[in-house]
Amino acid sequence: MTPRAAALALLVLAGMLPAGAAEDPRSVILVREDCSSTIGRREVTLFANGTVRLREGAPGQEAMRLGEVGAEEVAAFLRRLAEPDLSETDADGEAPGGTWVEACVLELALPEQASRRFRFGRYASHSLALSSLLSVVRDIEAVAATAVREGDLPVRYEPRPGDLLERADGLRFEVIAFTADGLGVELSSPDQPLTIYVPRDDLRTFFVRLLARRDGS
Repeated sequence: MTPRAAALALLVLAGMLPAGAAEDPRSVILVREDCSSTIGRREVTLFANGTVRLREGAPGQEAMRLGEVGAEEVAAFLRRLAEPDLSETDADGEAPGGTWVEACVLELALPEQASRRFRFGRYASHSLALSSLLSVVRDIEAVAATAVREGDLPVRYEPRPGDLLERADGLRFEVIAFTADGLGVELSSPDQPLTIYVPRDDLRTFFVRLLARRDGS
């Protein structure tokens, strides 16, 4: 028996997965978060075989990263996801509008529980229970996010006005300013008459390289 098969068998025997899931664990989704806006998309998925898939980028140009966890880690994630009391959490939460503000869907398929689906805004106020779930999703996402793509912006990159960045499609953009709340970045392209707004936390999703700074670096 392969290590992966043994890991899945452990989950089945522990009652964490239905027995039928053993036939094709790669297709069994335990949790999925899908956040999208007019300028980008980010999807995090945990499969029953321990694969974590992260897809992010401009719509239709999403890059994919994959990570793996063992059966014990999958079981730990499932226990944490099952802990919050979601009885008072609305399935359809209110979300602030805006072309660059992400609207999200969270889908849960936990053992011995009915499937749940929640809609919310990434920057909206969340219930304590939903915040707890999203904290677990961020930990799941980190499994795949550590698979850094060649050419990514530095992990600790902090944008400054005047920074010249290269987008994934090759276009250059200069950082112009920040939105009033500090969450968004205004960028203008010297290559085309184009101005865009990108969530500050998502710059590494869309841009692959820092080309220049005003201080010459």
